[in-house]
Amino acid sequence: DGTSNVLAGKNFGIPIKGTHAHSFVQSFSNTNLAEQNFLIGKIDLLEAAKKYRKKLGFESSNESELVAYCSYAVAFPSEFTALVDTYDTLKSGLLNFICVALALFEAGYMPVGLRLDSGDLAELSKSIFEKLRAVSESENQPWLSRVTVLASNDIDENVL
Repeated sequence: DGTSNVLAGKNFGIPIKGTHAHSFVQSFSNTNLAEQNFLIGKIDLLEAAKKYRKKLGFESSNESELVAYCSYAVAFPSEFTALVDTYDTLKSGLLNFICVALALFEAGYMPVGLRLDSGDLAELSKSIFEKLRAVSESENQPWLSRVTVLASNDIDENVL
């Protein structure tokens, strides 16, 4: 009931679904932030995400990845699903997802979830759920522990 092709969605009115590519995240490594608009209503999503990043002690995460997630969330606030394994799933991608998800919620939108595309998907998903539960409790945001965690990467019956 949707497409990951943005042009098809625009031209034919098909809801856009899915996540961004690794290359989308990597394209933000030399971004001039002054030229970007991160506003959703009256909330500057990047500033709100940075606030959560500092509050939660996630400042060692990759900042350009945080900017990429914010950019994607501003473009697709109702469908925000982040690909979290471009750099380091547990030490960066997940932490940045949490910050952007909290900021997006503050702006009035419910984040959809995150996607894993590499690594030990079973072990990573367990660690992700543990972290989501912990932050959900510490920030009193029960919805955070219920976001969708998707897995991809040549999954077939043998992998399962």
